[in-house]
Amino acid sequence: MSSKTKDKSFLKVCTRIILVISVLACFASIISTQASLAEKREELQQLKQKTEEIESQNEEYQRLLNDDDINSYKEKLAIENMNYAYPNEIRFYDTSRN
Repeated sequence: MSSKTKDKSFLKVCTRIILVISVLACFASIISTQASLAEKREELQQLKQKTEEIESQNEEYQRLLNDDDINSYKEKLAIENMNYAYPNEIRFYDTSRN
């Protein structure tokens, strides 16, 4: 074989190798992008759900502020969240689960 033929065949082999590597890199990039897109969509769904929950809470707070009955709201919070009780109230707790 002549030197030109060897150079052309070497050039063809190098070109094919570069082409194969480029195609594989493109596929890897596409797969990576799709995985990232799926993660972002799930994150968006979670954020939408969280937004709905917060809007619902805001509506409840707005309703309470508009009712002008803040004392009953404070009483409800004290009883439910802080376990307060009235002086004449008796509460029973199940201690058998401990």
